[in-house]
Amino acid sequence: MKFTHTQEMSINRNPAQMEAVRWMERFPDVFGPRSTREEVLAELKTDETLFTLFDKLSWELKEEFVSFCMGVRGMRITYDPMFKFVFDPELKPERLEEFLSLCLKETVRILQVIPNESKRLTEESSLLVMDILVRLASGALVNVEIQRVGYLFPGARCACYSSDLIMRQYSQVRENKRQSGQRFSYQDIKRVYTIVLIQQSPSEFHRFPDQYLHYSRQTFNTGLELDLLQEYLLIPLDIFRKNHHNISSKLDVWLMFIASDQPRDIREVIETYPEFQELYREVFHFRYHKKELVSMFSEVLRILDANTTQYMIEVQQAQIEALQEENRRHKEEIERLQELLAQKE
Repeated sequence: MKFTHTQEMSINRNPAQMEAVRWMERFPDVFGPRSTREEVLAELKTDETLFTLFDKLSWELKEEFVSFCMGVRGMRITYDPMFKFVFDPELKPERLEEFLSLCLKETVRILQVIPNESKRLTEESSLLVMDILVRLASGALVNVEIQRVGYLFPGARCACYSSDLIMRQYSQVRENKRQSGQRFSYQDIKRVYTIVLIQQSPSEFHRFPDQYLHYSRQTFNTGLELDLLQEYLLIPLDIFRKNHHNISSKLDVWLMFIASDQPRDIREVIETYPEFQELYREVFHFRYHKKELVSMFSEVLRILDANTTQYMIEVQQAQIEALQEENRRHKEEIERLQELLAQKE
């Protein structure tokens, strides 16, 4: 297998990145000692099964894998397996609590981790599989979604996920009340939050190039105030990175940690908030557990392939609908012309 040196060449041409890599070498307890590409590949080839799995990765994922194992690049926390590893609400609830508190602008405490797969409410309903779903001490439900490709998580999908949270609560509360012999009340239903972090945001977000925190809740045009319980926060990470060259808040540092695998950004995160050394230490520990790392990247590839397939289906469906609409218009025009000809005769 032949490799190009795109990542290394890019770093070598960027003095700031090279300086950041040299800075990382001063913290071997966090990032580990630097390795060469040849050393990484030689280690992979000592295990035939491991190398076979590695060889099945896409070219881009192979490059990311090797650069990470060399110690010249970080890890994309936007990859689903790594995101769930870092923010595991059962093992490290304080991380997700702090991140949610900053996002929601109020102190929150996680009371319960909820299985991420919903039950079927009807025979026709589909299962919604959520990334991270927790119940707060206030009773509110929070779903945190990580999306590398924004067009796969449109507004309609946000609404479905939010509605699913409401229905989960409704079913659970009614059952709890029934078992305890109490009367159900809709006032027992608590607020639900849907938070979506998007690595590559679609065009709608780029109409607001200076905004990266999009909060939403349902309101009435008359000023009528009713709490409809559903709230949203959409965070386009690509727009965040374009607008933030310097970290100015704790939320900024979390978003930079999640959004970037570049050495210069890693350095800025740690120099601004040294406590993030521990998170990077955990992430870079995977350099020495390549079997687990390959499994993670294989899962990333599976998810990317599934997303690509879904996107192609959606594009083809849109094309079919557009052609059907065009045929309908042509048919109507032909019928109109035929009527005109009949009137002249």
